[in-house]
Amino acid sequence: MSPKLDEVDFRIIRSLSADARKTISQIAKEADISRPTAIRRLEKLRKNDVISLGARVNVKKLGFKLALMTLKTNGSKSIQEIETDLAVCPRVLMLMQTSGNPNHLALLYGENMETLVSVIECFKSFASTRGMEIVLWHRLNMSSKSETFDLKFFPTKNEFTLCRKKCGDCFCYQNLECLGCPGVTEYKGPL
Repeated sequence: MSPKLDEVDFRIIRSLSADARKTISQIAKEADISRPTAIRRLEKLRKNDVISLGARVNVKKLGFKLALMTLKTNGSKSIQEIETDLAVCPRVLMLMQTSGNPNHLALLYGENMETLVSVIECFKSFASTRGMEIVLWHRLNMSSKSETFDLKFFPTKNEFTLCRKKCGDCFCYQNLECLGCPGVTEYKGPL
């Protein structure tokens, strides 16, 4: 169930949307509330996942390539299981379920076009083992209004990808076409 928000919550959200680096005192002043109320309200908004605070990365400025992929599910796994599987992938920037059917849209990135194509090829085998198929995908050029995203960073790298693969076994990785998964020790990219 969605938390019920009031005008004070929306004033806090508007204040943070303008600049998330504001102090509690600045937010309280702009929302016309006390500091203790601002602290309590911010904590409630974060706890209820209404807001999240953190750095967003401009993928366009980094030169990353993007693709939008449509996945169709065959019903062998629950929607929740599929979303959990896809949400942990470092390459998924955004995941959406379309209304009225068991399809998902996934916004993916690669540091270069070769890596992006390799990611999509890897997704094909990953999807088939989880009761999904890639219906289609399109390379995207992002508009200047929607080019920042939360990237997943992995300070501790693993031997295997989150989808249980080893980058070193991949043809694209071996032929220096793909930089690998950002969550593994074999990753050759900037993240």
